[in-house]
Amino acid sequence: MAHTDGDLKPRGGRLSSGLRAALALIALGAAALAGCGLGEQGGGGARRTQFEDTFIAAKINGRPIYNEDVRAYAVQRGYAQEGAELPTDSDAFHLALDALIERRLFAMEAESRGLDRDPEVRRDIELARERILADAVYREIDERATDSATVERLYRENARRLGEAQEVQLRHIQFDTREAASAARRRLNDGERFEALAFELSRDRETAAEGGELGWRLAADLVDGIRQAVDNGRVSDVVGPVQTEVGWHLVQILDRRQRGAASLAALRPQIEQFQRFEEASRLRERLEATARIELAAEGPAGAPAEGEAIEPAERPEGQARRRQERPPFPFPMGPGGVAGGGGVAPTPEPEPPAPELTPAPTAPAPTPPADERDT
Repeated sequence: MAHTDGDLKPRGGRLSSGLRAALALIALGAAALAGCGLGEQGGGGARRTQFEDTFIAAKINGRPIYNEDVRAYAVQRGYAQEGAELPTDSDAFHLALDALIERRLFAMEAESRGLDRDPEVRRDIELARERILADAVYREIDERATDSATVERLYRENARRLGEAQEVQLRHIQFDTREAASAARRRLNDGERFEALAFELSRDRETAAEGGELGWRLAADLVDGIRQAVDNGRVSDVVGPVQTEVGWHLVQILDRRQRGAASLAALRPQIEQFQRFEEASRLRERLEATARIELAAEGPAGAPAEGEAIEPAERPEGQARRRQERPPFPFPMGPGGVAGGGGVAPTPEPEPPAPELTPAPTAPAPTPPADERDT
């Protein structure tokens, strides 16, 4: 394997100051080992061995340390970049290997001293074990989420359902009462500019500074009342007063256009993310339904009494939170998308709501944040 110094050294071939310092520490450690009789020829120390398994970097009392573990540790500690080649004869590889050897030696010493039976240490070991096992489930979920055949099938099914969708570019002025909206409509009829009245009168102060600008919206995503008025209006028309849950509106139609489905290449990351989330959510809900989960009673008023179990069905806030965290899709999956809730959204370019994807036969889920591997 070629030596890729360029990945580890700046131009000119010189090591960074941090790596030079780390290598100096290795040299000091090697000198100390040699002084203790643990050098190449020492009775129980380090010596060069030709392993039959070329994937092994070292063995401590017969227990292997694999090259892949060394590379992962080097990336974790910043000695190498993710995805970059890390030759086994590189400085960074030996730096990471030396750290793993020390960790293995110290762990074995801890066992010989009985520290693995200490309650706090046992708790840390159990937490590390749980994390590793959970990560194994996440990896399986990720493999299914990124399966090309499943991603392509979901894209085809939902892209067909999407078809063409109409978008409209809008401005609006929001009022508290119908009377105020009607008075503003009369001023528009007298020739005053829409954006000037929006700046002066609109209760939606987030869009008022932009003359009431709402940007491009899927027509089918507009709330009831505004959607019907806009559907019946023409470009440059002002429609209203129209009532929504947040007040009364005058809406100006600036433009219309047709939008089609995005390509598979553009949507693949979102589809994979959506599948990870969906399978993880389904798995958690299934496991919660059969598990006895008890939370501590200490907390604000209304917390469950001591010893009272909280059944999954009694956790609406948690369920709602997980639903809100659903990763968004770049377009609504279905004719016209999902209708909006209350009022006209103030942001100029809103993020479309999450689609109702047809679940895969073997579902997938989210890869969790990578924890430190050397617990």
